[in-house]
Amino acid sequence: MTTDTSSLYVEYKPLLSSIAYRMLGSLTDAEDIVQDIFIELETMQTDHILNMKAYLLKMVTNRSINVLKSARKTREVYTGPWLPEPETADAGQTPETAAIQAESVSYALLVLLEQLSPVERAVFILRETLDYDYRDIAELLDKSDANCRKLYSRAKQKVSTAPVPGREERAAAEPPIAVPVESTRVTSDQAKHAEILSRAFMAAANSGDFREFVGMLADDARLYTDGGGKVRSAIFPIIGSHRILAFLQGIAPGNIKPENQLLIDVNGQPGLRLNRGDELFAVLSFQFDSDSRPVRMFMVTNPDKLQHVIP
Repeated sequence: MTTDTSSLYVEYKPLLSSIAYRMLGSLTDAEDIVQDIFIELETMQTDHILNMKAYLLKMVTNRSINVLKSARKTREVYTGPWLPEPETADAGQTPETAAIQAESVSYALLVLLEQLSPVERAVFILRETLDYDYRDIAELLDKSDANCRKLYSRAKQKVSTAPVPGREERAAAEPPIAVPVESTRVTSDQAKHAEILSRAFMAAANSGDFREFVGMLADDARLYTDGGGKVRSAIFPIIGSHRILAFLQGIAPGNIKPENQLLIDVNGQPGLRLNRGDELFAVLSFQFDSDSRPVRMFMVTNPDKLQHVIP
């Protein structure tokens, strides 16, 4: 029987890509995995496959696990904090963008998922963000229902209390922040607070004074920058609002100008695209604690991770 690969690609690519991206934190790697799966499918005998969707889900999940295992060593020696590739879209609440936001996993959660083992991450994503039952997850991962329940419980506990990866945490643990993990998708309140903070940042850039913006942050807020050794960035997390202020005041004159900013959607939540002249310089996003305090800022400046950012 001939497989209609084109129809399957159109039908299942969005789902498979979302799983691979949430597993890997890389849009580029996610695209490669999905493309490879469909190229392989064209050469396969598929008569024995009774449930094509389940088969494709199993392929993408297990390949993502394998890629993630091999990527761990690279990320451990990465220059500075390793942050995921941001998924961006135009800001605005058209019906289409609202639907996308409803299905998005926050950027902050993707950062926290780096604390999980590849299998824990797979179970967490399938259960928490896609609402799969344990029986289906067990079949996809060739594990028992009970084992998947334990993996999910362990993963949720880690995500709720884990620090963001950063070199200073290797010597001293970062105090846990109460992150509302029970709501893995971006909520309307999170989106509202993120937009207010983004616009405050834009106003600060316009005036050249970031004191009012930084005053909105928690005193113990942290700024993580990912330049990947490709561009100048802070190798260590910047801890405390006064140090964040000094950092922003230091980089603003050459990099952050009012006419070079754009409010965009970053993983379903308002964030900022920052340009240096006509060239993309960074994507900025935020994390809030359970009391809606801005506690973490994520600035991605690694050009390899900005290739998919909207123009």
